[in-house]
Amino acid sequence: MINESLPPDVIEKELENSENLMTWAGHLTELRSRLLKVLAFFAAAFVLLYPFSGKILEILMLPLAQAMEKTGGSQRVIFTGLAEGFVTHLKLAAFGAAITGFPYFAFQVWRFVVPGLYQNERRFVRPIFIASPVLFALGALFVFFALMPVAFRFLLSFQQLTASENVLPVVLEARLSEYLSFLMTLILAFGISFQLPVVLVVLGRLGIITAQNLKDFRRYAVVFIFVAAAVLTPPDVVSQLALAVPLLFLYESAVWCIQSLEKKADQGYK
Repeated sequence: MINESLPPDVIEKELENSENLMTWAGHLTELRSRLLKVLAFFAAAFVLLYPFSGKILEILMLPLAQAMEKTGGSQRVIFTGLAEGFVTHLKLAAFGAAITGFPYFAFQVWRFVVPGLYQNERRFVRPIFIASPVLFALGALFVFFALMPVAFRFLLSFQQLTASENVLPVVLEARLSEYLSFLMTLILAFGISFQLPVVLVVLGRLGIITAQNLKDFRRYAVVFIFVAAAVLTPPDVVSQLALAVPLLFLYESAVWCIQSLEKKADQGYK
């Protein structure tokens, strides 16, 4: 309770602080509720997808199987730990739950922020939350259908399949957990990296950056993108270029989007 004997200006300040605390408490309660829903969705998706982890494994094995069929090699994948097969199926179910849960996560973020937005802001933010899962899916599909066939053929080309006298053949004996970690890391890295235009457009809409800022920063952005591609991808040139080139395109698309927003804003003021 607020002491009514206090001066009016002090009472007004105390009331304002009390309202702010209630607002923050409400936001934290709402945030906790949304996070619990996301975790519950992830857990449900994990349970439902675990029986199909074998099918997920078959799908993820396709790029390597097709590359081995064309280039030759051992034509198999092995695991060396007693529990590795079981743990792999757990990882596959968690991976599938994370991929399928990303749109639901974006939806919960939208439901959390939308009450505090004006109508014109909602019109801007709604396409952003639609574009984010779409870009994530495009990044994952790009890895699976464009990058992996080329990268695996390149990496398998270092095998020496023919053996001569006193020389042993050199073939890939891929380990299951290492292969899946390699592939799933790439899928997640590309999916997250493809969020670049979403982040830049939001920053542009908030007035933190402008299209001219991005144009002036372009030369540094190119260096940063190639460094990020070298860190996020395996140490081969094919994978690094495959991530860097789309990111450069997405960077330029963000510049174009921010320019369009700025032109609309200028026309609105006129």
